[in-house]
Amino acid sequence: MVTLIESQPSFRPRPDTAEVTRALNNLGIALDSEFAQIYLAYHPADFESRGSYEVLMDIAEPTEEILMGTEFIHEVWELPENFVAFTSLQGQGGYLLDKISGGVWDFDLGDWEAFVAGRLPARWASFFEFIHWLLTAAPCDP
Repeated sequence: MVTLIESQPSFRPRPDTAEVTRALNNLGIALDSEFAQIYLAYHPADFESRGSYEVLMDIAEPTEEILMGTEFIHEVWELPENFVAFTSLQGQGGYLLDKISGGVWDFDLGDWEAFVAGRLPARWASFFEFIHWLLTAAPCDP
């Protein structure tokens, strides 16, 4: 995983983690989770995906985009509180992290009812699995 990330054209490690740690705490994401490990070490917003047009939002810089997106999915879309939105949501969907299980969903608002009822499984079992797919999938591989 580290090799994949460090081979990114815009790779840059995150030298200061204080703001990220604060943002993770505000979101209720465990600091030892896979999601936190990636965001504490790197700038995922710089990752160039081979498998998706979605851009990963930054957690602390320059704005708290993940916090704003997460508040939006809870308040407007009425999604369960354990989900965190970490992409733009512009196409009436996006990638969601379940901060309890660590799974990642490729959410579409059209599937709202099935999602809220718990009938849709995670597309990726873990955030590391999602990142691996994001950086290695064939171009726009669904």
